Amino acid sequence: YCMQSLGRVSSHQHQLTPRVPQLLHFEPNITTMADQKPPVAFIGLGAMGFGMATHLIKQGYPVTGFDVWAPTLKRFEEAGGSTATTPAEAVLNKEHVVVMVATAQQAQTVLLDGPNAAVPKLPQGAVVLLCSTVPCDYVQALQVQLNSIGRSDILLIDSPVSGGAARAADGTLSIMAGMSAAALEKGRPLLAELSDPAKLYIVEGGIGAGSNMKMVHQVLAANQILGASEVMGFAERLGLDLAKAQKAVLESDAWNFMFEHRTPRIFTEFQPVASAVQIIVKDTSIITSEGRRSSFATPMTSAAEQIYFTAVGRGWAMDDDSSLVRLYTEGNGKVGPVYGTAESEEDKTALVLALMRGILLCAAAESLAFAHTVSLDLDQVLDLCVNAAGGSKVLEKLGPAIIKELGGAGDASSGESSLEDVFSGLSAAVEEAQRIKTPLYLGTQALSILQRVTQSKGTGSAGVVVKEGYSPHQQNKPACPTLYCSIPIPAPSRVFSSQHASHDQISPRASSTPVEQPHQLPKMEEAMKQHFFHHGKPDTDPSEAEKCHWCQIRSFKTHKKLPITIVNEAKGDERKEVLNPDFKFIDHSIPSDDVPIAGASFRTGCNCADDEQCMYSTCECLDEMAPDSDEDMSDAPPARGRRIQKFQYYHSGTKAGLLKSRILDSREPIYECHDGCSCSKNCPNRVVERGRTVPLQIFRTKNRGWGVKCPVDIKKGQFVDKYLGEIITSEEANRRRAESTVSDKKDVYLFALDKFSDPDSPDPLLRAPPFEVDGEWMSGPTRFINHSCDPNMRIFARVGDAVDKHVHDLALFAIRDIPAGEELTFDYVDGGLAEEDAGGLVPDDKKKDMTKCLCGTKKCRGFLW
Repeated sequence: YCMQSLGRVSSHQHQLTPRVPQLLHFEPNITTMADQKPPVAFIGLGAMGFGMATHLIKQGYPVTGFDVWAPTLKRFEEAGGSTATTPAEAVLNKEHVVVMVATAQQAQTVLLDGPNAAVPKLPQGAVVLLCSTVPCDYVQALQVQLNSIGRSDILLIDSPVSGGAARAADGTLSIMAGMSAAALEKGRPLLAELSDPAKLYIVEGGIGAGSNMKMVHQVLAANQILGASEVMGFAERLGLDLAKAQKAVLESDAWNFMFEHRTPRIFTEFQPVASAVQIIVKDTSIITSEGRRSSFATPMTSAAEQIYFTAVGRGWAMDDDSSLVRLYTEGNGKVGPVYGTAESEEDKTALVLALMRGILLCAAAESLAFAHTVSLDLDQVLDLCVNAAGGSKVLEKLGPAIIKELGGAGDASSGESSLEDVFSGLSAAVEEAQRIKTPLYLGTQALSILQRVTQSKGTGSAGVVVKEGYSPHQQNKPACPTLYCSIPIPAPSRVFSSQHASHDQISPRASSTPVEQPHQLPKMEEAMKQHFFHHGKPDTDPSEAEKCHWCQIRSFKTHKKLPITIVNEAKGDERKEVLNPDFKFIDHSIPSDDVPIAGASFRTGCNCADDEQCMYSTCECLDEMAPDSDEDMSDAPPARGRRIQKFQYYHSGTKAGLLKSRILDSREPIYECHDGCSCSKNCPNRVVERGRTVPLQIFRTKNRGWGVKCPVDIKKGQFVDKYLGEIITSEEANRRRAESTVSDKKDVYLFALDKFSDPDSPDPLLRAPPFEVDGEWMSGPTRFINHSCDPNMRIFARVGDAVDKHVHDLALFAIRDIPAGEELTFDYVDGGLAEEDAGGLVPDDKKKDMTKCLCGTKKCRGFLW
């Protein structure tokens, strides 16, 4: 964490200069939106939205509002607005739309997923300002969704706001906007109408960058809101007059916007409710979730979040957030006797100010360090935060020095006061609170942060604390400008050699012995930087988007709930590795032109009257399945008599949807229902068809190239994902093997689809050499899964329509419970060579020439093939 003198900013320090975005200066002869007053649709009329919408009405705009709360709509009509009963009705024939709802879920509902959603009714070329505070990842995924449904014409602006209801009503908000050039051209007049001219920030980085800017601002807001209650609660427990304590803070270098804005309502029984607790709970959840995803620690905000959860648990979610002071004062008079050492009003006030300074300092460090991690312009972040709701004198004074240190340009020997000054003051406050048995949640967290720094460096200037408190692990991490945005991007996965397993086994072809690429590949963040900063502009090279791993991953339907992330936390040279820009992520296998795929007229499916019937022998999809050992007669209709269960999954209880043990312990194929069936998509026999069930993370291992792990627990029998790639003929596979320049054999990522191969089969496609799946240059995350002689997963052949046996799916299932964070593995030869070795079929002289296994498990065979 960053630390700097609380005294005067030295002349050599970076000076803060207000930034007025050049894009917002209009020439006098330009016709702006204000001249034309086009109709505006406004969705979400809460405390902020109502003020914003009514401000537009006052400026002469015809505004149609929508909100789920009927009394609000009535108020809006009284203020001169028109109202609509659905989002679709509100946006009809409106080319300018503002969305100001509370959460990403609400935004998704009103725009796309809910009944009478807005997007289908938007006219061509409409501009949508999403002003809600939402995760960066959500607004980026929203853009991908719009593109995927053929509405790339919609100009989305990622434009969260800050400033409170009063500034919303007079059009002087701070707005952080990320967007394409076309969206800016059409949307900037409306943005300018809602914001203070000096507080409209065009954030470089496109969609998602605005939300990231708001996120790091909310680090300050979240800590200051709780800090105001903590300081006032401490003052009361010290026996100070609260009005005097409040004045002392406001007139000192511990001043901050949230303290000035929140504390007056402490004197009016927390009325009126200006900002409910549940709002800041949502914001802290975004911050801490993004911190975990970005491998960035947020100790201050995480501590604040837990206190907010406590308040919600007490039923205070809808109370004004100034009411959190109750958490600190409720023990007054109930604990004792207690004896503090501070006796004079002056001494007690000094402790209160020291507490506020310590909280503000660590919050400022956390905010700017997080902004650095997500690749934001730190000067712009500081300018915004100082002039918005996150502003404080501590941030204004120390922010420039923090920025210099984060950029590696600081002077550790400079500074007028030392870490010891702030640390000793905060220590005194925390020790006094301990004596009088008063909780200081943020104060103790801040003290722990500063204490770790002092133990490492001892006394020293603020600059030393910046360098020491902000981890080099974070500072040196290569960041993708839009991947939340600091997830490091791993290197091109090394290519490994392999050979096919026995005829009836399905074996992936990835390896654990790295082979150097023939040339140095560019780092992904360098290769993709131009795309991120020019995305959506008319002169953008389309090939940039096509090669963007971020765009590929986030186009998957499962991404919103089950994201794929990529990290490289290795040490040394391995840390520099990134994915090959020529590799493409796909979410389904792609057959080449010479692979025959049955037409619609040849496809068949079951005719089960309901989903339950798909578990029994009467389901045509299960014709080739062996019956279960147990049979079910309990619910069989008399007319049908005895039904034999053939279902391969458990269908009830905690194991519902998991592969049954008898299948899991076998090499039997799995037969499922599919799109050609009459059953619904919720049919219990469509597990693999519904797709990946868990989020996955590709990471850099210590000695085996890339690997894959899952951030959540996986149950035994749970479907994880499919192995994907280009489906090619056997002849083409052999040609690629022969021409491979990376490995002696192209078997690296080739899977033979030979589970049903049979020279006597009546199907000519199954009599012929099997088709193969090549995942080297296009595949999903499972392409990076490593081998283990003691694996936690196994691949099964999965068949939907019987006519697709020759191109069956390769489905990975867990064969034991897998705790979160454990590397996912499977046996590349499924034990085949182990059995040969056990039978003495592998000569010792041959073993020395075989590929060495690096799995490192107790059951390691020592070789792969």
